[in-house]
Amino acid sequence: MTAKIKDGVRRYEQIEQVLEEMRRESDCGAVIVVEGKNDVSALRNLGIRGAIKSLSGQSLLHLADTLAYDYDSVIILTDWDRKGDELSSRIAIYLQAHGTTTDTALRAWLKKLVRKDIKDVQGLDTYLLKLRQDIIKYVR
Repeated sequence: MTAKIKDGVRRYEQIEQVLEEMRRESDCGAVIVVEGKNDVSALRNLGIRGAIKSLSGQSLLHLADTLAYDYDSVIILTDWDRKGDELSSRIAIYLQAHGTTTDTALRAWLKKLVRKDIKDVQGLDTYLLKLRQDIIKYVR
């Protein structure tokens, strides 16, 4: 097995671990916050069935107030670009001021795994599919 394929398999398995943790937390009542509607679609395609809220058209303060009122736990999954970093930070600060549990670790883990290849949540489902296809091609 080539080093590239080994790396692809390792990365694929680790991304699946992150997604499984996200599914588990989501199934237990955590809401996932993303930037846009395409991000929501990508997560649904990846098997996330729980609540997902998009930032689209809302002020961060209003969103944080609503989330803090409706949920005890929030997974922040903004894109892994500079804007996404800033949004993640600000949302976490606002939610923590309300005493809401926030998870930014899953975002950080995903960012580390895919940053060289994709820059946003909406590309995650396509990226994972391509990675899976590349692995299957090699195995055959």
